[in-house]
Amino acid sequence: MNTYEVLPSEWDGTPTIRLIDHEHEATAEIIPSVGFHLFRFDVRGAGYIAKPDSLATLREQSSRYGVPILFPPGRVKHAAFTFEGREYRLPMNREPHHAHGELRERPWKVVASGADAAGGAFVSAEMDFAEHPDMLAYFPHAASFRFTYRLQDGTLSLSGEVLNRSSQTMPFALGFHPYFAFAKEEADRVRVVIPAAAEWPLTEEGFAAAGPGPSPLLAAMKQGAPVTELPGYPGGSQLLSVEPGAQVCELQYEARGTKLVYDMGSQFPIHVLFTAPWSNAVSLEPYTAIMNVFNEPYPAAQSGAQGIAPGESFSFAWSIRVDKQ
Repeated sequence: MNTYEVLPSEWDGTPTIRLIDHEHEATAEIIPSVGFHLFRFDVRGAGYIAKPDSLATLREQSSRYGVPILFPPGRVKHAAFTFEGREYRLPMNREPHHAHGELRERPWKVVASGADAAGGAFVSAEMDFAEHPDMLAYFPHAASFRFTYRLQDGTLSLSGEVLNRSSQTMPFALGFHPYFAFAKEEADRVRVVIPAAAEWPLTEEGFAAAGPGPSPLLAAMKQGAPVTELPGYPGGSQLLSVEPGAQVCELQYEARGTKLVYDMGSQFPIHVLFTAPWSNAVSLEPYTAIMNVFNEPYPAAQSGAQGIAPGESFSFAWSIRVDKQ
């Protein structure tokens, strides 16, 4: 038997793709037709990603389970912003605001997959704004996204490139919203570790109320805070600036004797910590910028505000793995 396999499967009658690492007893499952959504990551029989009860629920609430791809991440106030003198008006999908973009729910096109000893098991998919005229109407940039999930040596990684094929610099903010699952009975023995450097105070709607600074939460995040001691919802989101360099978070599952290591790479200086009231899950969300970034007055070095010039691209990679403690 090969160490790695890519297997076609289905969920509620819709095609999915399973990446399997037999040696490390790891399985990842992705549904390309709903946002190239990772909705399963099991290691040695234990699940680490929160999955809804049905595909219909995922379609209706694609930002609440699995690993949604966010473009832009978070809410855009009143669904509008200005960039380089141009006004952008987005759909009010969470009135009166816009939330989390549409990449998380639109179909992605699978362009490659395979499995071998050298590269593990992988699947690549693309999303191109030029193929979606309704999206191009409010975001007039031929933005092309090509992402690859790969399972190798027990590590599940996501790498990607975002290319601007339009003639103008496009505003750019990317994020991810992984829901890491735990059983209700083990909640008080799951600890979260984040290398946070500063916390942004937030308004009641979750927008930045001031620039980042010190807070009591920072020390707790570095030492490891139990999930049961994190702030609940509403007000269950914390906006953090992470320390430069290795941006590695952990979820320590003491009852299982494991820890999930989340290596965010170096392209996501902003982090959102979110506890979900509708699931036994906690989100550790890497963002390239604070939400609503192009409406905010903060320096780009703090907020992450940036654009991609014509013909240029943005590349990233992050990974998760489960180690024994």
